[in-house]
Amino acid sequence: MADRPCDLCVMARYTQWYAEFHHPFRFTILDCDSCDVPIAVLGEHRVNVTPEEVAYMEKALSLVAEQKYAGKFPKWMFDHQMRQIPDHYHFHVRPLLW
Repeated sequence: MADRPCDLCVMARYTQWYAEFHHPFRFTILDCDSCDVPIAVLGEHRVNVTPEEVAYMEKALSLVAEQKYAGKFPKWMFDHQMRQIPDHYHFHVRPLLW
């Protein structure tokens, strides 16, 4: 199954998409199809990212979390554990009670 394309490289639009960034680097913010929480997905297939890239994606993802969780979950956290797709950088923002 090594020839199977990465699900995060060829994302289908069947969940809520919030933003697509092209500058200063490519990434997308959308709802994860597995756990239905917002996720930031790097726009290229790699796992190594710079601290600056992480900080930029966290800032953008926090804006989505503040809107999505407003009135429901006052506290949330970034979850950088890549469970199902460990070779394409992405991370979730989850309610603290997850």
